Amino acid sequence: MYLYLFIALFLALYGGIGFYIGLRGAEWLAAVLPRPVPPAPYWAAVLLLATAFPLARVGGAWLPLWVSEALARIGAWWMTALVYLFPALLLVDVARLMYRGARLLAPGVFPPLNLVKVTGAVLLAAYAAVVIYGAWAARSPVVTRYEVTIPKHAGKYRELNVVLVSDTHLGLIIGRGRLERLVADVNRLGPDLVLLAGDIIDDDFRPFQARQMAGVLRGLDAPLGVYSVLGNHDAGSDDLPMFRAAMAEAGIRLLVDEWVAVDDAFYVVGRNDRSHQRASLQDVLHGVDPSRPILVMDHQPDRLEEAVAAGVDLQVSGHTHRGQVWPGRLITDRIFEVDWGYLRKGNTQFIVSQGWGTWGPPIRVGSRSEIVQITIRFAQ
Repeated sequence: MYLYLFIALFLALYGGIGFYIGLRGAEWLAAVLPRPVPPAPYWAAVLLLATAFPLARVGGAWLPLWVSEALARIGAWWMTALVYLFPALLLVDVARLMYRGARLLAPGVFPPLNLVKVTGAVLLAAYAAVVIYGAWAARSPVVTRYEVTIPKHAGKYRELNVVLVSDTHLGLIIGRGRLERLVADVNRLGPDLVLLAGDIIDDDFRPFQARQMAGVLRGLDAPLGVYSVLGNHDAGSDDLPMFRAAMAEAGIRLLVDEWVAVDDAFYVVGRNDRSHQRASLQDVLHGVDPSRPILVMDHQPDRLEEAVAAGVDLQVSGHTHRGQVWPGRLITDRIFEVDWGYLRKGNTQFIVSQGWGTWGPPIRVGSRSEIVQITIRFAQ
């Protein structure tokens, strides 16, 4: 009952915001164009924009893949309008009301202005600038580097070059071409070990399989292996065998509440995502020699004290996207103890990536697409 009520309220809010944006758009076009825009095709276009993303998500079983991809990309850009145009239009409407009130209170003081034309043009220019910058920030990954020391012996290894990538969100929007560039960027860093910290795919397996992205991921070159964990957008328990098979095809070891001893020198531990049922970290670490370095991947940087209590040396995470689009950072900064960057608690060190891909709006504002390079030094 409550689920249906929530869905109904969400659809009403989503539809109301779309209608409001469409209404203000029609008003501005009427003010600047010499002829009125025919209402039927205009509102049909608005309806397509507003329904494209949900249709792409729920229509996967019966829509051709190329149609789903086109709808997802159209809908993703529409989401940028929801994020930025809607609150901006509200502010503009408040300013217009204040201006009209001021003219009524002080006749003749304020000159008449066509606020629809002026504010609409300014708003569109600002929106275009934000979207262009955001698209560039999302498609131009930076390499963020950290150096950490773990005071334990790791066999013959004194230093490791580890590359961490999280939140690739491969699927209907982020496809094979961008993945090929990611693999090339990672390989240029010459990693000994590659860690993929979850949300490798974006809910839908079809584009990953149809576009043969596993074959692209197989190009990752790391002599000590490529390891991954599940994120909240990856596979649930029903899809886990298929997802594990896809990762195996890509030459990637998927760790789901399990560990592997790498060259009998250190451990890589992968936790199931907290959105699924998972074992306690203490249980996952059963059989691990605590005198060896313990590296943990946990998609969400949550409940950090559990890693500290379990004697983990380094935990890497993603998930937060660092808010992805402003003001999202203000939210993630309050939800997570560390939503991006480095933190030390006791003897445990944490590194959280802001992610490489995007979810929803294909832009980043206040965050950057990121590849993380970690130099780990061990005891001599």
